[in-house]
Amino acid sequence: LTFPKKLWKIVHSHQFQSIWWIDDGICVAIDEEAFQKEVLAQRGPYRVFESNSMKHFLHQLHLYGFIKVQYDSKTSDSLDKFLAEEAEAPSVHSKLLFYYNPNFKRDDPHLLERCKQR
Repeated sequence: LTFPKKLWKIVHSHQFQSIWWIDDGICVAIDEEAFQKEVLAQRGPYRVFESNSMKHFLHQLHLYGFIKVQYDSKTSDSLDKFLAEEAEAPSVHSKLLFYYNPNFKRDDPHLLERCKQR
């Protein structure tokens, strides 16, 4: 699978809690610290991406046209849920990242064919 297809698959999976859709499925939120442990640190048959480096993962996002965006937390139920969970069991300064790509949408998997490496 290509990088965008792997990413789309893990965002849709209930197996991963560190990455999710926001804004009605047009933007992706990533809890950087949890994502590193839950996805990038996987080895063997559970490995998703070739690299275990967050820097490399973010580079791949940019290569495929993803744009880092600022996000207003007041507009997302899923983010509100995440923040409530964090308040109950806080991790050490979780960092949330938000990325957008016009060809990466929850309800339009056919657009993935347009996600080309620059």
